[in-house]
Amino acid sequence: MGLFELDRRHFLAGAGSLFISTINSQAKEKVDQSDSLLASCVKHRDGHYGAVLLDHNLDLVKHISLPDRGHDIVFSPTAHKAVAFARRPGNFAVIFNTSQTSEPMIIMAPTGRHFYGHGVFSKNGKLLYASENDFENAIGKIGIYDATSKFKRVGEFDSFGIGPHEILLLEDGKTLVVANGGIETHPDFGRAKLNLATMQSSIAFIDITDGSLLERHLLPDSLNKLSLRHMVQITNDTIVFGGQYQGSKQDRPQLIGTCKFDEGLKFWRLAKDDLDIFANYTGSLAVDRTLKQVAVSSPVRGVTGIFDTTNGSLLSVIKLKNGNGVTYQSNNLLSSSEGGILMSSQPLSKQYGFAFDNHLSSNQII
Repeated sequence: MGLFELDRRHFLAGAGSLFISTINSQAKEKVDQSDSLLASCVKHRDGHYGAVLLDHNLDLVKHISLPDRGHDIVFSPTAHKAVAFARRPGNFAVIFNTSQTSEPMIIMAPTGRHFYGHGVFSKNGKLLYASENDFENAIGKIGIYDATSKFKRVGEFDSFGIGPHEILLLEDGKTLVVANGGIETHPDFGRAKLNLATMQSSIAFIDITDGSLLERHLLPDSLNKLSLRHMVQITNDTIVFGGQYQGSKQDRPQLIGTCKFDEGLKFWRLAKDDLDIFANYTGSLAVDRTLKQVAVSSPVRGVTGIFDTTNGSLLSVIKLKNGNGVTYQSNNLLSSSEGGILMSSQPLSKQYGFAFDNHLSSNQII
């Protein structure tokens, strides 16, 4: 029996009864009637991991089990499917139907690879791209999976950096943006960071038609300890990024900025008092429907900052202990926490019996 079959059978044995028991006609009706769906990986009080689906009223409508801790969930733009990725250095991804009772599917990263927790679908929904680690060669890869053929792995290309984390597809449908965190890791050493003295982070623009590098923007040597992890798109060719600083806690480097195709990196010049709020660490990012405001979380301090996308000014700060996941439902900001709280800018906040993990995803098209 191969590793894939062993893992798949073990997963389904634990997931099947729970998955079926939480999907019924009433839940399906809620999904079908919902204007938008929210998804997050979670941890239950008994220590087991899962993924949940919430409707626009923030009601729980679906739960599936995961074999280990998950990170982010991505929705297909064309089908009722979502994919939950393992947290680094996990090697599984779980695909589930958002409106049916069909059995979830598990896929495994190939030998010598593991997932980095993020992925994105092609514009037509036929291909799934996943950030991966070629850990023996310390090279970032983008794995390509065929969503029309049971997510069979059909290829890969370089991420043009070490430690690719979040990846986005620009509006042109052919340009992939990769946040290469710059930190070398190897599963033999868990989550240990192996190259902090020489790390170098970057943002790469890649043509998905052939995997060629269009542009790569490196951080300056003065910021070599800043790891760029998460991003959100604000225009057809511009993203906002957030970093996590690996240097001294007493330092206060700039953490947040934009990267525009043909122009490169530009940091928002935040005052030291504003940087103190984030304690050298940004988590998730989300943009509102107007594309004029970006939310950036910092679970270290339990805050989310709301920024003006036109000039990078800090507009307001929302506090939520251990809050990390952020997304917008229309122009309503939602923030999730390890304490099981889903806080809304409207009076819809709820408490759940599980801990939300790092990210909160929405299938609502901005």
